Amino acid sequence: MSTPRPGTEHDNDNDHDRMERGLRTLRRIEATERPGILDGFQDVAPGFGELVVGFAFGDICSRPDLELPTRQLVTVAALTALGNAAPQLEFHVRGARNVGCDRREIVETVLWLSGYTGFPATLKALGVVRSVFAAEGAGTDAPSAERSERALRTLRAPDGDGGVCEQVLASVRALDPALADDLVESAFGHLDPVTSRGGLDPLTRAIVSVAACTALGTLRPQLTAQVHAILDAGGTPQHAVETILQMAVYAGVPAAVNGLNAARDVFRTR
Repeated sequence: MSTPRPGTEHDNDNDHDRMERGLRTLRRIEATERPGILDGFQDVAPGFGELVVGFAFGDICSRPDLELPTRQLVTVAALTALGNAAPQLEFHVRGARNVGCDRREIVETVLWLSGYTGFPATLKALGVVRSVFAAEGAGTDAPSAERSERALRTLRAPDGDGGVCEQVLASVRALDPALADDLVESAFGHLDPVTSRGGLDPLTRAIVSVAACTALGTLRPQLTAQVHAILDAGGTPQHAVETILQMAVYAGVPAAVNGLNAARDVFRTR
């Protein structure tokens, strides 16, 4: 029988705390008592689920300086930008809904990032979003003519980046008119076209931009600008740091390290 090395009792306590934190967070996201990741890979990688729960959700996503709904939008932004993890994106779109994000916030996150990610990634992500909305029965009612017209006026407003989003939606309409109409109405139908497009407040918009730029790993000037935007919108350095740290889970530690270096340069200049 092996003898525990000194200090391992404390390590075990820490591991237990990490798992408990991770399970509490993941239960909110997945809306189930036993998250599927715990059993999904037992046949090929026993213990992998516990590793994911402890690190991704216990160490990172349970940190207190970024609220869980915002963290879910951060994850949606990262997975939209990466474009190679549709099942995980679907999981986290559902998770965003489970923790209180509304449809407009999710759609606007994806549309807003089209300038960073390109239209193909945006279209792919919108298809995933649509499947989640359809599964939960959202967007099945026909939009009112007044709300649809208001949404189109908002998209066509000369200020902001409505032109970019209208191009994206034109591409969606060519593939699936019903999807385009539903996204227009749900994302923009409530908004006054004279004001900003809405859907996301300026701070959240900057946060999801930092997530996407960090995940992509090739947009340091844009990342730096969006860290400034977080601070300009009334956010704190910790908002930027927490967003970038979360990218260690979804885009890898090197991407997070590079993002933190860019953020540190911004903090020094401020």
